[in-house]
Parts: sequence; structure tokens; C-alpha cells
Amino acid sequence: MKDKNIGTILKTESKVIAYVVICLVVIVLGISYALFFEVKGNEKNQIVKAGTLEFTYANGSQITNETNSECFIPMSEEEALKHSECEYKISITNTGTLPGNYNINLNSDAVDKPMALNKLKVILKKEGQVVADYPKDGTTTSLVANEKIEAGSVINYTVQVYVDADNELLNAEDDEKNISLKINGDAVVNGEEVILDTSLAVNFIRKLAKTDNINLIADDTSEANLRYVGSNPNNYIDIGDGSLWRIIGVMNNITDLDNGGQQESLLKIIRAKNIGGYSLDASKDDINNGWGVNEWSDSDLMKLLNPNTVYSGTPEIGGSLYWNKDSGSCYNGPSEKNEICNFEKDGISDEAKSKLSKVRWNTGTVGESYDTNKITPKYMYTAERSSHDGKEQCINTGGNYCNDQILRTTTWDGYIGLMYPSDYGYAVGGSVRTNCIGKNMNDYSNDGCNLNDWLIPSSDSSWTITSLPLATDSNYQFIILSSGSVAGSSCYISGGVLPVGYLKVNTKIKNNPNPDKEYGSINNPFILE
Repeated sequence: MKDKNIGTILKTESKVIAYVVICLVVIVLGISYALFFEVKGNEKNQIVKAGTLEFTYANGSQITNETNSECFIPMSEEEALKHSECEYKISITNTGTLPGNYNINLNSDAVDKPMALNKLKVILKKEGQVVADYPKDGTTTSLVANEKIEAGSVINYTVQVYVDADNELLNAEDDEKNISLKINGDAVVNGEEVILDTSLAVNFIRKLAKTDNINLIADDTSEANLRYVGSNPNNYIDIGDGSLWRIIGVMNNITDLDNGGQQESLLKIIRAKNIGGYSLDASKDDINNGWGVNEWSDSDLMKLLNPNTVYSGTPEIGGSLYWNKDSGSCYNGPSEKNEICNFEKDGISDEAKSKLSKVRWNTGTVGESYDTNKITPKYMYTAERSSHDGKEQCINTGGNYCNDQILRTTTWDGYIGLMYPSDYGYAVGGSVRTNCIGKNMNDYSNDGCNLNDWLIPSSDSSWTITSLPLATDSNYQFIILSSGSVAGSSCYISGGVLPVGYLKVNTKIKNNPNPDKEYGSINNPFILE
């Protein structure tokens, strides 16, 4: 065997007399995080940011009878359209480099004394054109669903609210209210944090991070993922398969294929103990010298871990055994060497599978001959999302170390993968984090980096999902050694396997059932609803 070491409120407390109340809920999707805020009062030109989206409210947070009394006289739709002063203006700007998605919904529950929405008529215009007429278009309160905004673009909306002519004047006696406008998610405005629905797994962990900046830290990537760090953080979680998993963190901008391909923030988890030692891939003697092929989308290990719906063909060896809690044979050596393997106990349960989302994994790699002075967590994070594959550097000079004909890809759609080298690198914590986070990961065995990284293999090495291209071989993969160094090894070796997955976006975490114990500890893991 050849091994090569490498190395994310404004609040004014005033009350007004309003005959009509509208609460807009703008749900922002496809950005690094969403935003919740509440505005009370009559401030003008409010600008609120949600990730890379900016929401500008040109005429403040409300229309009231004090300033716009003519808007609240029951009238017909034709009459209402003549009252441009009753329009509520919203401008949405995407200041980032990626497209975003958002919804606009009506919601009366957010106000102090909500008025039934059926007393209101609402007309929504996009760039002057009517796109929704509530409730003329139906009873749904969804005005805009999954609208896309390209990077650098601006979209202008006007919301026109009026009282239907068939309704009697509303009784002002019961209508002293605070007018509210809300956007779902979480954010910090003027130092005050408000989080909506903290039972959702992602928000649950984000809330914990507000009081724990030792074990939960945002990384220095453009996504600012929230990660568990340190030698042994309380990040254990029970997903219902009889074994413990651990939370890697909240990963942003994940393409969630079970949610229409939306860019979501999802909880990334990894099995606490490996399921054994197996080859990442195997091949016959005349293919890459029998040392396997470093292409995850076609690898034997991928097929072992996932359902057959994510790959083609029916493998003779190992196909979906872990996914199906089955037994059979698995590869664990060169030239397609295999042995009996049994996952009837350690395979993933149906309950656990129902909580995992099918996502798009990045399987790119470094685009140059690896330089041990560059293999830092951030360098690898960028490489993993690149268009470089595991074979592009290989020059076949007549030998058989890179003569495979497997199609190379840099993304893969599936349920269960492996950790990235960058996951391991960013998990370092403690007093050494500042020093280690800038180090080459092949040096993590020095300066205490490995001793302060909970993702270090306990005994055997651990495979990663990322290929390692060499000029002479197309059968090498990044691997985490038990010493704590990031290295490269041929795909045929028997490496430790730690399954990794992403929990569905609507997954919820229960409140701590044992308040006397630290929630998330090994003896009191997080429990899913």
C-alpha cells in the first residue's frame, strides 16, 4: 500500500388606533440564514437584511387610520385601486452572489388583537402587475410562493389593503393594536435576538450557540456554517436507529432535493462509532492496478451505504447492505478482495431513514498537485466545492494506475455520505483553535490540534468523501488517520466508515427530558420528535 501524508429589534413601543391590520410574513429560502423581526411604530424607509436579501419598506411598517383614514372606508376593488396612497411598498434586493428564494404570506396571528382576514381585501402587485388578489384568488393566504430572485437583482412589490364594501365599519372600541410586520427565521437587530420555532433542529442548535461560544463556532467560510468544536462537545443525538450519532453542525446553502431543490440550512450528523473497516472502492487487477477508483458517485462504499435508487445497476457485492440492514459480502482489500459483513444490527433503521434528506453533495477536490502548505480547512472547503475531479491530474504513461474509464463528477445526489476533510479541520477547538485552524491538516498531529478535535478517529482511520488526485494514480482518497493527520490512501484499504447525513428541514428536537443532565451529552443525547 502507498500512503502519502498531505497536508449570521428594532422595536418602538407605541400603540395606534387602526381599523385594518395586515401582517406580512416573508419567508426567505435559499440563503445562508433567514430573519425574524418585529417592527412597531411608524418609522420610514426601514431596511432589514436576511442573509444576502435586503427588504426595504419605503413607507414604514404600517398604514393607520391616523395617517391614511381614507384607506379604511369600505370600498370596491375598483375604488381601492385608485388610492395609491394606500399602497404598502416593499423592495427586495439580492446583494449576494447566489440566487435566493422567498415566499410572501398573509398572517393575522402576529398582531395583539387580530382581525379576521376575511374582512380584508389585499391586492399584491409585482412591478405594477397584479400577481395576487386575496381572497379573490382563493382562500389561501399565500400571496407569492417560492419566488426566485437572481443575484444583484431588485424586485418591487406594492401591497394594497382595503375593507370590502360589503363589510360594515369595524368597531374601533376593540381595535387598539400594535401593527406588526414579521419575517420568519432568526437574526440580531440592535443586539436583541429573537428566534422563531426553536423546536426546529436548526434553530434549536442556533439558540444554543447564543450562550455557548466554546463548543459552537461559525466557520470562516462564505456560508458561515455553525459547527461543534473541541475535544468532546455535547453534540450527541438519537435519530432512532439504536446507535448514537453526533451533530457536525448547521450547514447553510445545502441543496435539499427532498424539498424541491431549495437551498436550506440543515443539521449535518455523523455516526458516533464506525460501522467497520471497508474499502472505499475495489477494482480488478487490470483497472488502476486493482486498487479501486476514486470516484464517490460510483464507489462500492457509496453503494453499500445508500438505497439502490441513487445508483445504477445491482452490485454483486455489498449493494445497499447498510441501508437495508442486511448481510452479505463487503470489499476490504485490493483486487476486489471481500469478506462476510453483517449490518442487521448496525444498519440504519426505517425510522432513522425517514429523518434523512436527499441532498446534493459536493465531491470536487484540489485542482493542482497537492501542496502540504495549502491543505488548511478553508482551502479544502473551497476545493471540495470546485469543478476539479479525482482523475484530471493523472497522466497515464502506459502503466495501469489510472486507466479506469469511470465518468468523473463533482456533485452527487444521495442520502448517506462521509465527512469532508474540512469537517475534520473545522472541528478543532479549545485554546489551540486559532493556531490550528490556519495549519495544514497533515500537521494536526502536532501542537495539540488532534487532541482538541472530536472528529479524530478513535482507533482506525476514517474515510472522507473527497478524492485525492495524483499525477500517477486515480485511486487515492483523502483519509483521516488515527494520529489526527489528514492523509491520502489507495481506495482499496480497509478504512473506518462513519456514515454522514443531513436531517430533513422540518426535523424538530424535543425539550430536554432530563433537566438534571446536560442535553446532548452521551448519557442524555438530543432526541428528535
